[in-house]
Amino acid sequence: MADDLNDVAPPPPLTRAATGFFHTTGPMNGDDRTFVGPEKTEMKHSLWPTAIIYGGARKGAKQFQEDSFFYCSSHSGKVVFGGVLDGHGGYNGMLASQFARDHCVSFFEHHKSTMIENSDICEVEQWSVDEWKQRLSKLFSDMHEIIRERFVNDVSEHDGISNDGNGKRYVDEKGIVRAANGDPIHGGTTATVLVMIREKGYCTLITANVGDSTALLLPTKSKAEFLSVDHGPENPDEFARIAALPSNSHPCKLMLVYDKTNVFRKYECPCVFKDDGNKDQAFVSNPWGNGLHPTNVRYEPAVYAVTPRSVSKDSTCIAMTRALGDFYAHQFGLTSIPSINVRVCSHEVDTYTVVIASDGVWDCWKYEDFCTFINDLIYKKKKSIHEVGEMILDESIQRAITNFGTKHFDDAAIVLWQSK
Repeated sequence: MADDLNDVAPPPPLTRAATGFFHTTGPMNGDDRTFVGPEKTEMKHSLWPTAIIYGGARKGAKQFQEDSFFYCSSHSGKVVFGGVLDGHGGYNGMLASQFARDHCVSFFEHHKSTMIENSDICEVEQWSVDEWKQRLSKLFSDMHEIIRERFVNDVSEHDGISNDGNGKRYVDEKGIVRAANGDPIHGGTTATVLVMIREKGYCTLITANVGDSTALLLPTKSKAEFLSVDHGPENPDEFARIAALPSNSHPCKLMLVYDKTNVFRKYECPCVFKDDGNKDQAFVSNPWGNGLHPTNVRYEPAVYAVTPRSVSKDSTCIAMTRALGDFYAHQFGLTSIPSINVRVCSHEVDTYTVVIASDGVWDCWKYEDFCTFINDLIYKKKKSIHEVGEMILDESIQRAITNFGTKHFDDAAIVLWQSK
């Protein structure tokens, strides 16, 4: 991710290909305030403005739909909770994404149904910002463990590794899920969840995330802001975090590398950072002349977190430094601990749209173009939030096919909040 929303480069000429997508629909259960399909709900209360929400997804060219989303609200609408999860690893990525999504929904539904004694206020409306931060940290830990448990017990053969009783999966002393022959079970997911707590005149946004499913705040009167942290191999804080891990617990650590064209052993690719933590300026100033290639329309170079040459059985090549699942990579420095950010927004100053999306959306947009597109739809063309969400997904899929081809375009998921 670029450090600045305006730090972009012009795209090359492109050839448009044929389009096509699958559309996922439908509420998850009978509660009209909990959805995992492209629906909208309006929540009104005398103390705060209306919040309108949309969630939707499109399947890409891969075999399985690995992206998922959800959103829920408390009974009064004071607290809104939603998120996007972008799985990776084929079938196991789909499982990880869906298991984590379902646990998020169960977590919120349980606590919104638990009322404070002698009041009509539920737990989620009573929690302070600090308690929410603690709860979200625990939520991510629980999601990670649930994915581990489900991977161990999965009996499908979609990943090519059976668990039919003749050779059951197991968890080793490092917490790695392995097949009977000792091979690690691959797969994991990003997770970005956001809590909107609405009060009279303002709202508090609490974002927790691992991976690169970015959350953006789009005001109408000021510059857009990132609400999440991109845990990519180009993040200097992640380089420092991994480098600081104790050698006794992490004798072998992830290398953060550029994906250099025609280099097939990724540990032979050039490192993003030098030993002092600074980026190699040769690749920063002339990435394409040095054999790198872009990964999105913002012309950000493709990067990976990989294991060194010495690692064989548990070798890792992943496009992020934090994720749920991917248990074999945690011994090298991957972590499921989320970054948590808090932002307070005044409704008396501005009107806001909050967006969480997977890289199937973000890889197709320059951030300032995305902000202009969505604000034009909402405030100039007066489109509903449902129409806006559908149009963003359709446009993103069209752009993805144009840029990456009909055989390689990614799944996409998005959740939008509009507070007015």
